[in-house]
Amino acid sequence: MPPPSGKKTRDRDEVLSRVLKAIRHHRRMTVQQVADLMDLNKRTYERFEAGEGFLKVARIFDFSRATDSDPYALWASVKLGTPDFALACIDSKLVLLFVAHARELFLQEGSDLASLQAAPIVEALKVAFTMLSAELDRNRALASQWLGRPDGKDES
Repeated sequence: MPPPSGKKTRDRDEVLSRVLKAIRHHRRMTVQQVADLMDLNKRTYERFEAGEGFLKVARIFDFSRATDSDPYALWASVKLGTPDFALACIDSKLVLLFVAHARELFLQEGSDLASLQAAPIVEALKVAFTMLSAELDRNRALASQWLGRPDGKDES
């Protein structure tokens, strides 16, 4: 597989920088706090947060531990080109849990996993994500009710 072009790398680095900054700001942490938790000097962390240098997967996981965020959602955000996905998953650890369950399935089924076809995977995920969407609908309804808007509509 050929290495990414210079433009693709720059785009990836820019998105990575936006994702890292968004997560750090969401957690109300300073550069120094995250650097300390990652056992990096401040300047090294600043270069990492700026998206400079060779991207190391271990550093993504160190950052995620330091900021209590989802490393897989962070990585997916870079691939999707938006920090919003990582922020949406920051507390639920959605993608981390997905990967953990996929790992459990692999530990249970081993190499037989290779024989799975896409259609049943898609159907299973549709069911799971439909259930999660219904849970979000319930959460919104409860929040609206608590705010005194039983119709679920925002007043703004």
